[in-house]
Amino acid sequence: MSDEPDETEAGWTLTVDPGSDGCRVDRFVAQRIRRLSRNRASRLVILDLDAPSRGPLKKSAPVRAGQRLRVERPLPDADAAPPVPRVLHADAELLVLDKPAGLATHPTASRFVATVTRWLRREGYAAEPAHRLDVETSGLLLATRTPEAARHLKAAFAAHRVEKTYLALVEGQPAADAWEETAPLGFDAASLVRLKMGRGALEARTAFRVVRRGARRALVEARPLTGRQHQIRVHLALAGLPLVGDKLYGPDERLFLASLERPLTADELALLGHPRQALHAWRVALPWRDGATRRFESPLPSALEELL
Repeated sequence: MSDEPDETEAGWTLTVDPGSDGCRVDRFVAQRIRRLSRNRASRLVILDLDAPSRGPLKKSAPVRAGQRLRVERPLPDADAAPPVPRVLHADAELLVLDKPAGLATHPTASRFVATVTRWLRREGYAAEPAHRLDVETSGLLLATRTPEAARHLKAAFAAHRVEKTYLALVEGQPAADAWEETAPLGFDAASLVRLKMGRGALEARTAFRVVRRGARRALVEARPLTGRQHQIRVHLALAGLPLVGDKLYGPDERLFLASLERPLTADELALLGHPRQALHAWRVALPWRDGATRRFESPLPSALEELL
């Protein structure tokens, strides 16, 4: 059974593992679906597929090993009119998309309709994203169309043979035209946000080069040499050069928390400098199955260009 949301309706089908026997159902669901908090899990409709006539389970009900549960929730973005990706390349094995900001790669707690996977199904593409881009990050996204291509690309990513280059618009002026950040990273224990990264023990390296300087901002090329979560954003923030529009690593992480609950005010947006983080997946080079290196590029969106 998959823990990922079904494509036909928003929800999950779960089977209780032996180690969770006797656990409260809300705690079990929160453990299995990591992006859900226990409080959020307790508000969902949870059905016992082995005894559907019983109706929704109470949040305190114990689960039993082997029990099949259906976790339902209303579509979080049922009325959304999501932006549409642009197909840059398509062949029998590979699909290369130019993903706009505002579109998640996979379903999340706040997005189901506005996702690349949903768009792929709706457009009839039998393809799966080979990696992720943050909701607010625009640019190149690779999707594979055959099991062989998926295995090849997964192995290439694992071996660090896929070279990705991003464009980042930062607040402030870098002291050098080219440099490398090597601060080890880990989860920020002092943050109110569980997924926020900070200094830690995991090796992380990012190479930066200034592309263009403005009056108080700079356009920077970023090449992650390791693959830590939010690596580019964290390394820039630690260097005193936060991304324009970054709600989590910018002026105040409370802006990120506020954005989950309501639209940000005009004053909050002015503090950020832009409604979304100014990060764009610009170029990618990958070794392909025929031995050749395939290269793709997505131009910087005009909205980010104008910020400089």
